[in-house]
Amino acid sequence: MHRSTLRGLAAPFTAITLLAGCALPPAGAPQADHAGLTPVPFATLPGWSVEAAVAGLPSFQRSCKVIAVMPVDQTLGGAGVAGALGGKAGQWRAACAAAEAVPPDDAAAAQHFFEAWMVPYAASGATRITGYYEPVYPGSEIRERGYDVPIYGRPRNLVNANLSAFRDSSGKRRIVGRLRYGTMVPYYTRAQIEAGEINREAKVVAWVKNPVDAYMIQLQGAARLRLPDGTLIDLGFDGTNGRTYTPIGKLMVEKGYLKPDQVSITSIRAWLLAHPVEARGLMDANKNYVFFKRIRGVPDDLGTPGALDVPLAPEGSIAVDEKAIPLGAPVYVATKSLARLTTAQDIDVGAHGTSAAQIFFGIGNEAAAQASAQDGTGRIFIFLPRQPAAAPTSAKGASS
Repeated sequence: MHRSTLRGLAAPFTAITLLAGCALPPAGAPQADHAGLTPVPFATLPGWSVEAAVAGLPSFQRSCKVIAVMPVDQTLGGAGVAGALGGKAGQWRAACAAAEAVPPDDAAAAQHFFEAWMVPYAASGATRITGYYEPVYPGSEIRERGYDVPIYGRPRNLVNANLSAFRDSSGKRRIVGRLRYGTMVPYYTRAQIEAGEINREAKVVAWVKNPVDAYMIQLQGAARLRLPDGTLIDLGFDGTNGRTYTPIGKLMVEKGYLKPDQVSITSIRAWLLAHPVEARGLMDANKNYVFFKRIRGVPDDLGTPGALDVPLAPEGSIAVDEKAIPLGAPVYVATKSLARLTTAQDIDVGAHGTSAAQIFFGIGNEAAAQASAQDGTGRIFIFLPRQPAAAPTSAKGASS
């Protein structure tokens, strides 16, 4: 991934440019939306079951714990009907309170909860469903022999601006930059940062062995580092330089370094390590740069918190384009090989609208293999809270 994370290693390889609209639907009953979302009955969701509901509930409940302490007008993202019905934290409060009351491991109650409190909205067209994971790399908290590539924290001179504060707009457009003689200008590029431009502006949160590991950590948006004494520490997303993200896998295919069917996290890293001269130019072609912070207290079975500041659950969290899908919203994924209820807890900067999304598969080598193997098309359904007049007053009897 909150974090506006660079989860886009696999998803951006195809040139899908479906964009989400921003017009708000009229008040009243849910209806089709020009952003591509149409309300549908739960019965039409492929593979929807009590098993899918109970497996997906814990991730939504974890999101609710964060949303519950947000201001009611806190923006979560989303465009069109998604933004109108689920784009503010306050719109989820009632459903979250009901979710908290669902007994653990009660599959029937979980299914009843979602069907009583949510409306599924089908995204138009196919969605490319890929995977990502949290890698574990060797690292150090101090610069020492063999560990001399910095992982930077958020620079002091990094400025975020929400343009909606200056003109009438949808409130979704934000820019990142720095102040230069009183004027906001674009922030430094990757090449400039690596040349030392922010040495006095940003703290180093950790050190890694080589530039490729540092780059791969940025692509994933989070990482666990194994220190020389065996201790594990977590790094979480803490912003970007705001520059355009360029998928390195696509560049490698264009240059003939890899074939389209060879592109994976593993193959990209191996090629870059084997070709350090070419690797430098390829990495610098992606001007986007990610900053990190130390994260403490992450459970061993969960990943570092994503964009919503919620620890990511293997196969229960999904990275989306938050301009189209609100963070915190349940997202049901249906492909030929899976039917799974996830929660939007991270951001895939390579996604445009509902054209792509990435499922989080966990931590380490096994998760990496699963993430690399997940690449196919399917359909996604975004669950949004029912209108207040339509929402139940109680979830009592959910399991009956």
